[in-house]
Amino acid sequence: MMTSMMAREIATQPELMLSIQPVLARICDGLQKPRGRVFVGGCGDSAFAPKALAAVFRQIGVPIVPCSAMDLTGYIDLEPADTVILSSISGSTRRSVEAARVAHSRGARVVAVTCNGDSTLGLAADELVVLPYTPLSRKTPHTLDYTVTLLALVEIARSYAALPQESTRAILATMPGVLACARSEAAAVVPVAKEFGKFFFLGAGPGLGTAEYGAAKFHEAGGLVAIAAETENFVHGMNFMLEPDDLLIAIGGSNLAERRGGEVLSAFASLVATNHMHVGNAGSGSWQDKFADVMAQTFFVQCLCLQVSTLLNLQLEEPRAGRPCGAVHLAAQTIAMAN
Repeated sequence: MMTSMMAREIATQPELMLSIQPVLARICDGLQKPRGRVFVGGCGDSAFAPKALAAVFRQIGVPIVPCSAMDLTGYIDLEPADTVILSSISGSTRRSVEAARVAHSRGARVVAVTCNGDSTLGLAADELVVLPYTPLSRKTPHTLDYTVTLLALVEIARSYAALPQESTRAILATMPGVLACARSEAAAVVPVAKEFGKFFFLGAGPGLGTAEYGAAKFHEAGGLVAIAAETENFVHGMNFMLEPDDLLIAIGGSNLAERRGGEVLSAFASLVATNHMHVGNAGSGSWQDKFADVMAQTFFVQCLCLQVSTLLNLQLEEPRAGRPCGAVHLAAQTIAMAN
């Protein structure tokens, strides 16, 4: 199967996260506690992850500001007391490295989250969180790499709040069941092969981070047309793009997100063949349960992408998933990312 590697990565996540958590917790407990503001970000998935975790950080009690590497490079006035956490699996993401150097020039402390401590980003950092695993693939839509990054950021926040190392383990132990539910939910949303139009992912607050991550998986899966938007902003003009073959997905996770998401889906139900609300544990107050909600959202959009990719027979390890002009797209991306 052309989607077998992505399926393997998704299936690996629950067991791997649980197995590496003790090592990751010890690494994070060795970090210096922040003195001032904490900014967390990167590029692509590394920018989506802290946004998706915003409610978790808030409930833990650590004032972490999600942002992108571009924000940190040119649009945030950093101060010497600040801590800047930048994640990049390879450690070579150009804009994240630049953000680290800009942060240093302002006197801020830099923490790198990466699989390669000897990478350019790793060498530019004051402190390292070397992720204790080896990526299975960097070609298919990124799944395992993203969830390990989520776990690392939660462990950093837990450590900054001086909470016990075992605090996340009970939630991680439930992940096999969470993933099984996500598979069933995704299969019910897209039950049979069909012609797909556009994919819209709506989210509010932290859910917008997951919506952006979900859309990015479809971009990576052959350049499929996927759009992420805040649930409320969607109805201010973007809604006019809807066509009958489109999929309209709303991400829950809070009472407000689910109430407004349900209203929006209901209003546009007659315009699209498929709309779906991913419902979370909206009433929960603990940071562990909020983290579980983020994982449930993440698994759902991953499984939905895998389901669609399988139905379309996409060659996920080929440039643009085997669709026309893949090599040209890859060459242009390589040039753009190198600058």
